Amino acid sequence: MSDTVADDKRVFSLMSAVGTNMDGLRQSIDALRQIHDRWKDGNGASINLIAQLTALKSNLGEMQDWMNYALNDMHPQLLTDLDLLMTSCSLLVRNLDALVAQLQQPDHDQTDWAVKLKFKVGSRSMNRLRSVAKRQTDAVNLLLAACKCHTTAQRKILLHKSRQIRKEDASSHNTLVRTSKVNGGCINALTQLSRMIQCFRFLFYAKLLRRGPEELPTEQDYLDAAAAMRSEAIDRRLEEDATSLRRETKLVLMGQINSGKELIMRQMKVLYADGYPREERLSYRYAVRSTIRLLIHSIIDLLKDTGINLSSDLNQDFAVLLYEVETIDINRVTPAAVHAIENLWRSPEFSTLYIRNFEIDFPQYAPYYAHEVARIAAEGYVPTEADIIRLNQSLGGIKELRFDWDELSVHLFNISGYIPDQFRKRWFHQLEGATALLYTVDVSTYDRPYLGQPTESQLLDDFATFESWANSPKFSSSSIVLLLNNFTRFREKLQHSPLTTFFPDYAPGPGDDPETAARQYILRRFKEVNRNRLSIYSFWVDLDMSDNQYLYAALKKTLQHIQQRKARSEVWTANSAGMNSRTETAGRSIVDRSGTVTTARSKGTVTPTLGSPVYSGTVTTLTASPR
Repeated sequence: MSDTVADDKRVFSLMSAVGTNMDGLRQSIDALRQIHDRWKDGNGASINLIAQLTALKSNLGEMQDWMNYALNDMHPQLLTDLDLLMTSCSLLVRNLDALVAQLQQPDHDQTDWAVKLKFKVGSRSMNRLRSVAKRQTDAVNLLLAACKCHTTAQRKILLHKSRQIRKEDASSHNTLVRTSKVNGGCINALTQLSRMIQCFRFLFYAKLLRRGPEELPTEQDYLDAAAAMRSEAIDRRLEEDATSLRRETKLVLMGQINSGKELIMRQMKVLYADGYPREERLSYRYAVRSTIRLLIHSIIDLLKDTGINLSSDLNQDFAVLLYEVETIDINRVTPAAVHAIENLWRSPEFSTLYIRNFEIDFPQYAPYYAHEVARIAAEGYVPTEADIIRLNQSLGGIKELRFDWDELSVHLFNISGYIPDQFRKRWFHQLEGATALLYTVDVSTYDRPYLGQPTESQLLDDFATFESWANSPKFSSSSIVLLLNNFTRFREKLQHSPLTTFFPDYAPGPGDDPETAARQYILRRFKEVNRNRLSIYSFWVDLDMSDNQYLYAALKKTLQHIQQRKARSEVWTANSAGMNSRTETAGRSIVDRSGTVTTARSKGTVTPTLGSPVYSGTVTTLTASPR
């Protein structure tokens, strides 16, 4: 028992160390970005170091996720290796902090040769730190592979490789410690020299060129200097704001009213933003109990519509619900009604009717509220965040939510209902340049009639809405995350309501699995209307089953992949523009000494076409896997 407790303490200690190192890497990355934006080094040392540190932090995040969900599957050797790796990583963070502190000393003249030389010396340290970070990234990858490996022999091989990498990493650290002393002293000396140069420049301009030695600065000189400093601060703030906007992850949440997008908006507020304080949760009590009233009405309508013969006990429960909606106050639910709802919902007769139902509208998350009805009907009931998340309240318009999701700065827009044209013209420009369009679909509504036509599916409306947004010029450079919700109910309905009834062109093969073929068909219909050929990432989910941590972890990795691909595209575009500029310069006419005109021509350049492949992944209930 004591060994188990000790192992648990060790695991939690390592989890804390991983989180601490991730925070340190995040701060170092932000500081290095500021240095890169300020100095614009030509050899790319800072940007390469930033990229390698980002990869290391991402791998540590995967390790932390795995440790959260595999506390009881941690091999002792894995814990030992991970402990050594975290010690090495903390040493890397300390070296990064020291280098950043040396390079962030105030220097005001970019033409100062001492400043440039100081950054050149710092670039050498950056290259050494990048090699250390790369070895640590490889070691974390091997540990992750060993964690997920179930074969003992293969796990031993991976752990041996990880130890070899850490041995090289230790030697690199020793070299780095020795050279950092020399480089640090050199950088400090160059900083002092730069300050002396600035002082001599000031004396030269102020004393020799502008005024005599006896003349002192006037009040106007001080006012002009203060105005110049304010102007410089404003320019610096504007540049920082522009940089943060470029790095912002802008998401646009779209879909039908009952598709689940309201749940995503509220759940992200709970998980990653400020959540709902108690006072605000109390204001939702009436809305939650109104949902219970809607559930009672839907149960009554379904039983009346089908005319099914119930047992005497269930008939009595049915009568209780009829009495409840006719005579009882709407602000409360009686204990008798609670008992009747629970009995009817658990009965096999009603369960069969509910699965096959496509005519009577139930609250969007009816199963959840049916299981929680006793707690909701209690006297001192205070709505929980889970109750609020599943409310189907959408007043229309556009709602915004900002939050930090690890290294992602997310700006989420939720568009609901009808948007007036005047409002579109004044406001919709803010959606331009969105990172991704999150489109939610309730696939279980495939058997709902569309526009009163019994043989046409409600999904036709989703296809049309998705087509209009996916092909909008505002999202021409965005990606699409397609969330296909209510997957479990979709599978249940397929057994009683075939897809061919509503989609005559759907023709699965004789040996095809009905569920897989139906999913592939629906996904293909969405891809066919994607004329802009945007990248599509698809997830089959049940949003109301849990807190969706697996889904959001997969979604975060998808957004990171989109941002990295977008950054690579921007770098490629910038490099291509620079190459074209140099080619045009080289192609200009040059007059030689004899008076003849010679033209330099390019021997040929190859410009690869950046395609936009369609990516997809699946999250069935609580698991994610690429397709």
